[in-house]
Amino acid sequence: MKRILFFLLILGSVWCTVGQTQKKTRNVAKTDATSVNARKISVDFTNGLKAYYSGNVNEALKVFNGIILDNPKHDPSYFMLSKLYVDKKNYADALDALQQALKIDKKNVWYKVEMAKVYAKMGDNASAAKLWEQVCKEKTNNEYYLYSLAECYLALEKPQKVIETYNRMEDIMGANDEITRVKASLWLYMNDVKSAAGEYDALIAKYPHNADYYIKAGTIYQSNGMTDKAYEYYAKALEISPNDPQLNLALASYWEQKQDHEKASACLNRVFASPEVPFGEKQSYMRSYMATAVKTRKGSDVKRAEELADALVKTHPEEAEGYVCKGRLRIITQQFELAKGYLEQALERDNTVFVVWEDYCYVLEALKKHSEFLKYENEVLELFPQNAAILYQLGVGYLQIQNADKAIDYLKQALSLTYDADRKAIVNKKLGDAYHLKGDETTAESYWKKSGLGKN
Repeated sequence: MKRILFFLLILGSVWCTVGQTQKKTRNVAKTDATSVNARKISVDFTNGLKAYYSGNVNEALKVFNGIILDNPKHDPSYFMLSKLYVDKKNYADALDALQQALKIDKKNVWYKVEMAKVYAKMGDNASAAKLWEQVCKEKTNNEYYLYSLAECYLALEKPQKVIETYNRMEDIMGANDEITRVKASLWLYMNDVKSAAGEYDALIAKYPHNADYYIKAGTIYQSNGMTDKAYEYYAKALEISPNDPQLNLALASYWEQKQDHEKASACLNRVFASPEVPFGEKQSYMRSYMATAVKTRKGSDVKRAEELADALVKTHPEEAEGYVCKGRLRIITQQFELAKGYLEQALERDNTVFVVWEDYCYVLEALKKHSEFLKYENEVLELFPQNAAILYQLGVGYLQIQNADKAIDYLKQALSLTYDADRKAIVNKKLGDAYHLKGDETTAESYWKKSGLGKN
């Protein structure tokens, strides 16, 4: 009996050992299979990435879809499929792929970021904004995500939300002039002038010695008809930086609104004397004062325009416009010789503006110095080969130096391009004079008759 019991114990021990051995063998086999599959997927995923970044779209699609067949829970492959679909502008499939990826890895911020971008591309800014809000709560220190959120709110025409989002950006970045400018613009869009200026008040509180913030706040009030409020800020800026060009530009506009032209001119003179202010910023003021001088021809208006033109020439001698203005002002005062000199200096700097050539021709006509135009012959023919006024001026220039053949050639070209009856009469008269100089009285009489202006 004891021997039988011993035998059974031994047999049970053997079967346990065999069972444990078989179980271990099965686990090892399973682990080996999983490792092999993981290595295969890793290699395939690398190949898919290579195909994607080399532009082989079809191969990349095939690889990533193949990985998902082998392992439906491989979320990186869904993510890469979404990128491929976005590149093909197939946003619906891209969205579906990202949703699959997020089912597998619900906390992956990158997937949410990509999905928000896809929603925005589809024009679904509401869904995009919702996702960006989630992302920004999870990643609280990323201003780029907040900027994307602000863009969605802007597209949704929610300016208040945009401002709130920019405030969150500034909590990360600190005060930012560009963000302040945008927020002020949004307040103005909502017709809230006080809040718009208040954005600069906040900066003034932090940086009370920065004149620029006073100027910007003042400009907001001034441009919205609140000139007295504007001057409160300008006065503070004057205490800090009285020669600031931007301040003087703002004050010039302020004094013009107040009809105090003398103070406005004094401010602009300071601006125009400053080489720090770009030429382009002075241009509109120069043209405005010139337009007034040309229109009224008053001595005071001419003088104000001339002061600015003098300063413009001094601070920006390379620009033609200052000389053009000085030339036109001398035309107003009928100082044609001076006008001629200034216009020639303008043409040295920029010969491409036709109206300057017109002014120059007018001056030559007034001085009876048509022949001086001939020094520009090659230049103007290259620039304006089919311009009747230019061809006429060349014709009368040659007529003045007694070269009848050249005069006739240019005047005939001018006539063929002239359609105004009065201008045609003048050209015909000059053609008659040219043929008279040539000694062909019959043809001269014919042109004189056509002109209706006679011989003299």
